[in-house]
Amino acid sequence: MLKHLKFAAFALLVAVGFTACSDDDENNGPIIDPVEQITGAYVINQGNMYGGVAGSIDMLSLDSMSVTSDVFYSVNNQSLGDTPQAAIHYGSYIYVPVYASNVVWVLNASTLQIVKQIQTDEPEAVCGIGDYVFVANNTGTLTRINTADFTTAVSDSVGPNPAGLAAANGKLYVTISDGYNYGANYANGKRVLAINPETMAVEATYNVGLNPGQIVANTAGELFVVARGNYADVAATVQKIATDGTVTDYAAGSLIAINGNTLYVLDAATDWTTGTVNVTSACYNTTAGTSVTSILPSDNMPEMPIAIDVNPGDGSLFICSDKGAYDYDKAGYVYRYSPNADGTFSFTYRYDVGVHPYSVVFK
Repeated sequence: MLKHLKFAAFALLVAVGFTACSDDDENNGPIIDPVEQITGAYVINQGNMYGGVAGSIDMLSLDSMSVTSDVFYSVNNQSLGDTPQAAIHYGSYIYVPVYASNVVWVLNASTLQIVKQIQTDEPEAVCGIGDYVFVANNTGTLTRINTADFTTAVSDSVGPNPAGLAAANGKLYVTISDGYNYGANYANGKRVLAINPETMAVEATYNVGLNPGQIVANTAGELFVVARGNYADVAATVQKIATDGTVTDYAAGSLIAINGNTLYVLDAATDWTTGTVNVTSACYNTTAGTSVTSILPSDNMPEMPIAIDVNPGDGSLFICSDKGAYDYDKAGYVYRYSPNADGTFSFTYRYDVGVHPYSVVFK
């Protein structure tokens, strides 16, 4: 949604007075590619609606380190739309929610050709589970897409500004942020709901921290949530929801990604008066309880990280970044890092991509 840009703008005003599967055949269901077939990735660029820059999709070659710009437009001869969000690769398709254009694009994962255009209200996040892809709508509902025929169903209201989705334990989990209610300290959020994917009924509620956003699950069914705080005096933190429902603080951090049982955490602390961004990084073995801090090389750090994604093929990290704290209206970067045996990562390459890159999804 527009939260990233709006809160960046808000912080600046104060200072001066954001489960994927792969398959290249024509089956619709969640069939996972052999990981060695991953040779490319797509970058979802949000653009800048206020500056009249539409969203776009760039294609990365993981072998030649090349970038093909704006492939969605090239293939479909039309704009992606305003403020696309993080996409997923599920079954044969890429699902791209486009918040301000009120649409979810269903795209052929190999060609990016439009397969279906699904209208929904302010789509914020997407997640696949079983025969469905769910959409969290900022207006307070969930849209369920049947992956066999793309028919849809809409839930009752789940709460104000649902922001993140994850699938685990046969359930869909949704974070309720109340993210536009800054003045009342997000009073009607601070929850994670467990949803039955067949009935779309709420089966459990977990109380979490302020303004929850991203949520991921490990293979044990434990959940990890970014409580984003208030972008002022309450910092972002990562919380864990155990399988018995217990909620505990887990780590400092504002961005997460998971690969199996390994959780990657970035924390980007920004001084909006100076534009200085302090980026720290860590990874956690969520079942063994071990961790490695400072996993990224200090001489090749992202300037203003926006998202972190993991290549399921080789475990490399891809980090979307603006060029600086105030550069969300400019072309950005995707940093690529390769894993080392000790849990750290080495810098591999920096791709030049479109305006405000927001997520990476693998082909």
